[in-house]
Amino acid sequence: MIRAFLSFVEEDLNLVNLFRGQAKNRNSDLEFADYSIKEPFDSTNADYIARGITAQLKLASTTVCLYGPTTYTSKWVDWELRKSLELGKPIMGVCLYGDGRVRYYPAALENKPRVMWDVDEIVRTMRQIAR
Repeated sequence: MIRAFLSFVEEDLNLVNLFRGQAKNRNSDLEFADYSIKEPFDSTNADYIARGITAQLKLASTTVCLYGPTTYTSKWVDWELRKSLELGKPIMGVCLYGDGRVRYYPAALENKPRVMWDVDEIVRTMRQIAR
């Protein structure tokens, strides 16, 4: 099983939860342990938040960025992806919308695997990068 940290913006939470649900579906090959932040840190202290996220990233084997139309503007998503790379963790992107509304992806995903929301392709890519 792959230990994945999910990086995303709050406005995409409903789709992220659907993604999490697909991983729990017994009929799906998408299987991972979710090390993402479930409850937002109740703090405005950036150092405290960064330490909490770093602890979760260290437990994960890979980081999956679930991105929508505005994810590329998130400083925290950018930080999570760059911190993952700094920790030697592979990263990949999954585009949450296939209707053309996503024009940009986070800069850290440049030259990294990016796939559409297709379970077979996600599973294949996660297995490739988690080696």
